[in-house]
Amino acid sequence: MNLTGNFDKLNKGKDGQSNDKSKPNDSQEIENYSTSAHVRNLCFVQADGKRLFLNYAYLVSGEYLPEVNTIKLVYTTHEITLKGRNLEGLFENLMAHVPRQIVAVEKRYERIQGEGDIVIWEINIVIKQ
Repeated sequence: MNLTGNFDKLNKGKDGQSNDKSKPNDSQEIENYSTSAHVRNLCFVQADGKRLFLNYAYLVSGEYLPEVNTIKLVYTTHEITLKGRNLEGLFENLMAHVPRQIVAVEKRYERIQGEGDIVIWEINIVIKQ
């Protein structure tokens, strides 16, 4: 009994053409999804323009220190320290994985922001060894 022959008979349609969908019809080597994934990343933009994004899935813990206006975020690979003012609301949003991007502004431009606005003037990024 020829298993390959039986497979070929089962795989052919009424018109005699193969129904085998495992072979690509065109020679496109890279195929992209039509929409982006729903992965939650957080991008840190430092005042000098350097950027780093980290996935929320690897955020292990966060700590808000109101007496020194600091938020510490511990990832599996990095430790991030945010310094600024009015950070309690940001800390609450970080717990809910809401922010997509945190941008540091130079401290001299802090006065442009309103008194109640969240302002980050320093982002320290340390790679864990």
